[in-house]
Amino acid sequence: MTTPDRRRELAEFLRSRRARRTPEEAGLPTFGRRRTPGLRREEVATLAGVSITWYTWLEQARKIRVSRQILGSLATALGLDEVERAHLFRLADEPPPDGAPSRAELPPQYKLLLTHLDPNPAFIVNPRFDILAWNRGCELLYGDLAALPTSRRNVLWLTFTAPEVREMTRDWETEAALTVALFRTQANEGILAPEITGLIAELADASPDFARLWRRKELAPFVPKARTIDHPLLGEVTLDYVKLHVANDDKTLVSYLLPPGSEVESQFLKRIRIPGE
Repeated sequence: MTTPDRRRELAEFLRSRRARRTPEEAGLPTFGRRRTPGLRREEVATLAGVSITWYTWLEQARKIRVSRQILGSLATALGLDEVERAHLFRLADEPPPDGAPSRAELPPQYKLLLTHLDPNPAFIVNPRFDILAWNRGCELLYGDLAALPTSRRNVLWLTFTAPEVREMTRDWETEAALTVALFRTQANEGILAPEITGLIAELADASPDFARLWRRKELAPFVPKARTIDHPLLGEVTLDYVKLHVANDDKTLVSYLLPPGSEVESQFLKRIRIPGE
């Protein structure tokens, strides 16, 4: 989206939300009937603490810069929810405010999906790469994740501090560098969030390899591909590696896909117990 297009979209979004917001919802007194629904421009300007001229220019898609503070004030004045607030910030070419919606508890449907993906190893991570839920196939691949402390149930911690994971990774240096680059890319503007900087500091102290790779500041787009591992129980195993972002959430589904009808799928099925089979 070009800058002029973004300004027009921002202007139209503000007008649509102003028309939707009633004076009663905004805590304003009303006198008689109004010719048009919603708030007037001057009312939004007053609620947001800006001049009526400036706000009018904003709704006219004029070339003006909007600060994060004013965006927050406009979002409050217009009664925007968290999703709308994040959308407003993006239209103004600003990263959404910290504390964007993030579900601590996973919906049961997510866990059901992981069950249906068995025997394909699959798990769900948040922006810190914490592993929030996983299936039986994942346990066969990575071991008993439930036995790990919650703070260490993390893809980066497993990659850099779990000897068994390092030993079964065919080209550990390349895979580790890619994991770090993907993490930096996915963190994006949240890279300075306290929960991310804290994780980076802990990992850098615990692993010189992580500290070295992190200093490279490399970025990488995710590309689905095959990964070959040397599994202690299954031997050499080649799996297709995919990631899918969860809609309207900050979670990511990660799965290693077994070739249907293959010997490796048969081996996974033999070693895990799937409900109903």
